[in-house]
Amino acid sequence: MTFTSLGSAIASVKADEKNPAESGGGGPGAPTEQSPWKGMPPVALQQLWFALQRLEWNSLVVLPSSPDLSAEEFGRPLYEVARLALGPRVRLLDARSISLSQTAPLILDMATSGERARTLVLLDSVISHPPGVPIALASDGVLLCVEMGKTRLASVTETLQLVGREKFLGCILQPPAR
Repeated sequence: MTFTSLGSAIASVKADEKNPAESGGGGPGAPTEQSPWKGMPPVALQQLWFALQRLEWNSLVVLPSSPDLSAEEFGRPLYEVARLALGPRVRLLDARSISLSQTAPLILDMATSGERARTLVLLDSVISHPPGVPIALASDGVLLCVEMGKTRLASVTETLQLVGREKFLGCILQPPAR
């Protein structure tokens, strides 16, 4: 299976180059503002962010391809790059534990915030947490998160089928943890 990712760029994030912060709290869909970086983010993440900037989107979902991956490990470092580049014109919404009854207000928030900010939304895998599906479908695009050597192809395929291949803008590949 081939993943097309923003032209030819597929970001590869080394496990030792990131320092994810603890969850920002505030409940599902709450903006998170903690900065996980000490120094500059990895070049691959910077390249991915600037490739994303060339596309038209206001809301972008960061979606793990399997239940054993965390969107925060992939999305928070990308958000930090965005924050360095755009400042307050980018938001990070942590919707990983969102309930089905909370999806409509979050989708409305995503739709109405586009004029003032770009929004990155962290979700749990839609394989284990179906309320993420309507959020991913309502977004302008989705980034698929895959850990090499850990993520099963069947999980990637199921995620692509649940959301629809046309929603995916690319894939973030993370080398295996050491």
